[in-house]
Amino acid sequence: MLREASVSDAPAIARLHTVSREAAMPWLPVVHSPEDVLEFFRDQVLPSQTVIVADTLGHVTGFAAYTGGWLNHLYVGPDAWRSGLGSQLLRRVQAASSLLQLWTFQRNSNARAFYARFGFEEVEFTDGQRNEEKTPDVRMIWRRTEDL
Repeated sequence: MLREASVSDAPAIARLHTVSREAAMPWLPVVHSPEDVLEFFRDQVLPSQTVIVADTLGHVTGFAAYTGGWLNHLYVGPDAWRSGLGSQLLRRVQAASSLLQLWTFQRNSNARAFYARFGFEEVEFTDGQRNEEKTPDVRMIWRRTEDL
Protein backbone atom coordinates (compact mmCIF):
# COMPACT_ATOMS: atom_id res chain seq x y z
CA MET A 1 0.00 0.00 0.00
CA LEU A 2 1.26 3.47 -0.85
CA ARG A 3 0.61 6.23 1.66
CA GLU A 4 1.93 9.63 2.61
CA ALA A 5 4.75 9.42 5.13
CA SER A 6 4.64 10.88 8.62
CA VAL A 7 7.46 11.94 10.92
CA SER A 8 7.08 8.63 12.74
CA ASP A 9 8.32 6.94 9.54
CA ALA A 10 11.67 8.77 9.69
CA PRO A 11 13.65 5.95 11.38
CA ALA A 12 12.39 3.34 8.91
CA ILE A 13 13.01 5.66 5.94
CA ALA A 14 16.54 6.43 7.13
CA ARG A 15 17.36 2.72 7.64
CA LEU A 16 15.94 1.82 4.24
CA HIS A 17 17.92 4.62 2.58
CA THR A 18 21.17 3.39 4.12
CA VAL A 19 20.59 -0.32 3.44
CA SER A 20 19.43 0.27 -0.14
CA ARG A 21 22.37 2.50 -1.02
CA GLU A 22 24.87 0.04 0.45
CA ALA A 23 23.33 -2.89 -1.45
CA ALA A 24 22.87 -1.11 -4.79
CA MET A 25 26.03 0.97 -4.77
CA PRO A 26 28.76 -0.71 -2.68
CA TRP A 27 31.32 1.43 -4.52
CA LEU A 28 29.75 4.71 -3.31
CA PRO A 29 31.61 6.52 -0.51
CA VAL A 30 29.62 6.72 2.74
CA VAL A 31 29.71 10.35 3.84
CA HIS A 32 27.03 10.41 6.59
CA SER A 33 26.51 8.40 9.75
CA PRO A 34 23.18 6.61 10.32
CA GLU A 35 22.35 9.28 12.92
CA ASP A 36 22.97 12.05 10.39
CA VAL A 37 20.77 10.28 7.82
CA LEU A 38 17.93 9.99 10.36
CA GLU A 39 18.25 13.65 11.29
CA PHE A 40 18.25 14.65 7.61
CA PHE A 41 15.04 12.80 6.80
CA ARG A 42 13.28 13.74 10.05
CA ASP A 43 14.26 17.41 10.15
CA GLN A 44 14.68 18.37 6.49
CA VAL A 45 13.06 15.99 4.02
CA LEU A 46 9.79 15.07 5.76
CA PRO A 47 8.82 18.65 6.70
CA SER A 48 9.61 20.13 3.27
CA GLN A 49 8.87 17.48 0.63
CA THR A 50 6.07 15.15 -0.35
CA VAL A 51 7.17 11.71 0.82
CA ILE A 52 5.28 8.59 -0.23
CA VAL A 53 6.06 5.25 1.41
CA ALA A 54 5.33 1.73 0.31
CA ASP A 55 3.93 0.10 3.44
CA THR A 56 3.96 -3.69 3.39
CA LEU A 57 2.33 -5.25 6.45
CA GLY A 58 3.32 -2.28 8.61
CA HIS A 59 6.90 -2.07 7.32
CA VAL A 60 8.30 0.66 5.08
CA THR A 61 9.66 -1.23 2.07
CA GLY A 62 10.21 1.74 -0.23
CA PHE A 63 9.81 5.51 -0.45
CA ALA A 64 9.92 8.45 -2.82
CA ALA A 65 10.46 12.10 -1.90
CA TYR A 66 9.78 14.94 -4.32
CA THR A 67 9.22 18.67 -4.42
CA GLY A 68 9.29 21.49 -6.94
CA GLY A 69 9.77 19.27 -9.97
CA TRP A 70 12.63 17.28 -8.42
CA LEU A 71 12.54 13.61 -7.50
CA ASN A 72 15.09 13.73 -4.71
CA HIS A 73 14.85 10.16 -3.41
CA LEU A 74 13.42 6.88 -4.62
CA TYR A 75 14.58 3.79 -2.76
CA VAL A 76 13.22 0.27 -2.40
CA GLY A 77 14.59 -2.22 0.10
CA PRO A 78 16.74 -4.99 -1.44
CA ASP A 79 14.18 -7.64 -0.43
CA ALA A 80 11.60 -5.86 -2.60
CA TRP A 81 13.77 -5.18 -5.66
CA ARG A 82 12.08 -6.15 -8.93
CA SER A 83 8.73 -6.52 -7.14
CA GLY A 84 7.10 -3.52 -8.83
CA LEU A 85 7.26 -1.26 -5.76
CA GLY A 86 9.70 1.16 -7.36
CA SER A 87 7.47 1.36 -10.43
CA GLN A 88 4.41 2.02 -8.26
CA LEU A 89 6.21 4.77 -6.38
CA LEU A 90 7.49 6.43 -9.55
CA ARG A 91 4.09 6.25 -11.25
CA ARG A 92 2.54 7.91 -8.19
CA VAL A 93 5.07 10.75 -8.35
CA GLN A 94 4.65 11.13 -12.12
CA ALA A 95 0.86 11.29 -11.73
CA ALA A 96 1.31 14.32 -9.46
CA SER A 97 3.86 16.06 -11.69
CA SER A 98 4.20 17.53 -15.15
CA LEU A 99 7.99 17.67 -15.05
CA LEU A 100 10.53 15.79 -12.94
CA GLN A 101 14.28 16.01 -12.72
CA LEU A 102 16.67 13.86 -10.74
CA TRP A 103 20.33 13.13 -10.25
CA THR A 104 21.73 9.62 -10.16
CA PHE A 105 25.27 8.33 -10.31
CA GLN A 106 26.66 7.51 -13.75
CA ARG A 107 27.83 4.16 -12.46
CA ASN A 108 24.33 3.23 -11.23
CA SER A 109 23.28 1.55 -14.47
CA ASN A 110 20.26 -0.16 -12.90
CA ALA A 111 18.77 3.18 -11.80
CA ARG A 112 19.53 4.81 -15.14
CA ALA A 113 17.80 1.99 -17.03
CA PHE A 114 14.84 2.05 -14.61
CA TYR A 115 14.24 5.77 -15.11
CA ALA A 116 14.72 5.48 -18.88
CA ARG A 117 11.89 2.91 -18.98
CA PHE A 118 9.64 5.60 -17.50
CA GLY A 119 10.57 8.20 -20.10
CA PHE A 120 13.44 9.99 -18.36
CA GLU A 121 16.19 11.31 -20.63
CA GLU A 122 19.80 11.93 -19.67
CA VAL A 123 20.52 15.62 -20.17
CA GLU A 124 23.65 16.48 -18.17
CA PHE A 125 26.74 14.60 -17.05
CA THR A 126 29.13 15.94 -14.40
CA ASP A 127 32.39 14.87 -12.83
CA GLY A 128 30.69 14.71 -9.42
CA GLN A 129 32.48 17.67 -7.87
CA ARG A 130 29.14 19.24 -6.90
CA ASN A 131 27.83 16.20 -4.97
CA GLU A 132 28.89 15.12 -1.50
CA GLU A 133 30.26 11.80 -2.68
CA LYS A 134 32.44 13.42 -5.38
CA THR A 135 31.22 10.70 -7.76
CA PRO A 136 30.30 11.35 -11.43
CA ASP A 137 26.57 11.81 -11.84
CA VAL A 138 23.92 12.36 -14.47
CA ARG A 139 20.84 14.59 -14.46
CA MET A 140 17.73 13.04 -15.97
CA ILE A 141 14.48 14.75 -16.88
CA TRP A 142 10.93 13.61 -17.60
CA ARG A 143 8.12 15.71 -19.06
CA ARG A 144 4.50 14.65 -19.20
CA THR A 145 3.28 14.24 -22.75
CA GLU A 146 -0.40 14.39 -23.51
CA ASP A 147 -1.94 11.31 -25.06
CA LEU A 148 -2.78 11.93 -28.71
